[in-house]
Amino acid sequence: MNVSLAIEKFDPHVGGAERYCWDLAHFLARRGHGVTVICMKATGLPHPDVRVIQVPAVRFPQFLRHISFAFLHFIKARKMHGFIHFCVGNTFFMDIYQPHGGVHRSWFFKETARYEQPLRSLVRFIKRLSLKDTVQRLMEWWAFKVARPRVIAISEMVANDMARFFQYPKERIHLVPNGVDLDTYDPKNRVHREAVRQGFCIDSDDFVFLFVAQNPKLKGYDVLIDACIRLLPLPFKVLVVGPYDSGMKRKAEPLGGRVLFAGKSRELARIYPACDCLVHPTYYDACSLVVLESLASGVPVITTNANGASMYLDDSNGSVIDPGDASGLSEAMKNMMVGPRGRISIGSLLKNHHTVFSLVEGVMASHEP
Repeated sequence: MNVSLAIEKFDPHVGGAERYCWDLAHFLARRGHGVTVICMKATGLPHPDVRVIQVPAVRFPQFLRHISFAFLHFIKARKMHGFIHFCVGNTFFMDIYQPHGGVHRSWFFKETARYEQPLRSLVRFIKRLSLKDTVQRLMEWWAFKVARPRVIAISEMVANDMARFFQYPKERIHLVPNGVDLDTYDPKNRVHREAVRQGFCIDSDDFVFLFVAQNPKLKGYDVLIDACIRLLPLPFKVLVVGPYDSGMKRKAEPLGGRVLFAGKSRELARIYPACDCLVHPTYYDACSLVVLESLASGVPVITTNANGASMYLDDSNGSVIDPGDASGLSEAMKNMMVGPRGRISIGSLLKNHHTVFSLVEGVMASHEP
């Protein structure tokens, strides 16, 4: 089977779709398939059997990057006869479409819900005027209305959004949720709990909430701080992993030293089981990887119903709230603190990422030219 993967940046060090495509390309190559990646930029040393074609897309502004990459990919891919063409977005030519970031229309309404009215309506109006949003809406419309490929949805929420916004036929949607590296993210890493806590000056008996985000505003940082203020004077700590700025520190000042800013870290596999609960009050996530990693590490989760990964949560391993609901989040955090303190068991709830790639491989095989 010959497979073409389309991704603007083919880079294992970038999260989300980029890392997914890197891992998928290597999985398929090791399985003996012919793999060609069409990208704008490639970083790292790919598998020797992965062929990389870089196209000279315009780098800036972003809307021109998207549209130029889409046209250059179209020119290259349409000449590659006998290939199955897989993309994660920002392309016009595809056999299989996996919108890794979910449905743009759904993201647009949920992401802007973090603003209060009347500012919310104004923000939506201004965003609708942007060329970037216009291009993204056009490409999404093209995928669902013109190209009409087989679609891989990474969560039930995303599959439902496809039906809601585009009336896409269910028989063309394959539900293949994201996987997680179960060898890396494992409750056994709890052996590092005390060492990790000592590194962050956290006492062994402190109840620690973990917040992990590359985009703190979208992932609900302000809501988290508001919820924590409601929890005072209960004893707890919040460990924030990811980029932060002075504004985030000012927001947390009423909590004194309860909020610890760790910055970016590549030690998440050890950090998860050193904490007691992951809090991810996101306004939108197609299927948050940090939620899957936390569950795989044996750590319960609080997230929102705007997160596709909420499909994995029940009363035994966490709770689901509405996005932007500081009161509901505070109550869920309080319940987590006063409830039984211990590890959760996920059983067969999550799939290893190699198992997920096997399912994607099966979808591709059903379309083999």
